[in-house]
Amino acid sequence: MHHDRGSIKWASLMLPEHVEALQQIWQESEHEQPPTIDEQQLEEHLFYLSQAYEERLEVKVVYFKHTRYNEITGKVIDWSREQQAVRLQTKHDEREWIKLKHIKQVTL
Repeated sequence: MHHDRGSIKWASLMLPEHVEALQQIWQESEHEQPPTIDEQQLEEHLFYLSQAYEERLEVKVVYFKHTRYNEITGKVIDWSREQQAVRLQTKHDEREWIKLKHIKQVTL
């Protein structure tokens, strides 16, 4: 039975510059795009985050960082109006600043 490995099998016949370009294209295709948040979504995120802050509830936040989406669960411990960011603390005492424009989803 023949197993086709796609374009990898041709890499030995390609110039090194072409192999590097192909690898860069593969890496770029794995990158995710930051969310586009409208005013209504931003207000909803702020509502949940402020409720979690006031009642000291845990909140789960899906946010964009660097080239992919991350998920963090923790308590809201600080706000920064200048940076438009919120700070979360996890159960393992890790702290993370998250920009409001990078937040995709907030759940209590």
